[in-house]
Amino acid sequence: MEDIVGLALIVCFFGPMLFVLITATVLWYRKEMLEMELERRRLSNQEVVAQIEAIRQELAQLRDTSMQYDMSLQATLETLQERVRMLEQQLEEQTRVRL
Repeated sequence: MEDIVGLALIVCFFGPMLFVLITATVLWYRKEMLEMELERRRLSNQEVVAQIEAIRQELAQLRDTSMQYDMSLQATLETLQERVRMLEQQLEEQTRVRL
C-alpha cells in the first residue's frame, strides 16, 4: 500500500509538469510546421509573381515586334503602291506618245 501511495504522490506531483511539457512540445512543433508551410506558400507566391512578370515582358516584346512588322509591311505596301502608280503613269505617257 505504501508503494501505491508513493507512486500516487509522484504521479500527482510530476504528472501535471509532464503534461505541460508534452503539450508545450506539441504546440511548438505545430507552430514550427505552420511557419514552414507559410514560408513555402510565400516562396510559391513569389515564383508565381515572377512568372507573371516574365509573361508581361514577353507580351510587351511581342507587341513591339508585331508593331515593327506592321510598320515595315505598311512601308512596303506604300512603296509598292507608289511603284504601281509610277508604272501606270509611264504606261499612260507611252500610250499618249504612240497616239
